[in-house]
Amino acid sequence: MQSKIKKKENFMFLAHKLITTKILFTGAVFITAGTVLAAAALADPKCRDKLKECADKLCNGKKDT
Repeated sequence: MQSKIKKKENFMFLAHKLITTKILFTGAVFITAGTVLAAAALADPKCRDKLKECADKLCNGKKDT
């Protein structure tokens, strides 16, 4: 009986570790993708101007962005 409980605890611990690892890995992928997209957007002059115009509209309180 004791070994069944121990096996179940070990299995649950492993499951929690796998879930945590998956969450951290997914977060790292999203951060990397976001950084790449932001760098690409800021590298393109047309896109940079559009972002600046949109930011100005948001700062001035206009609703039609």
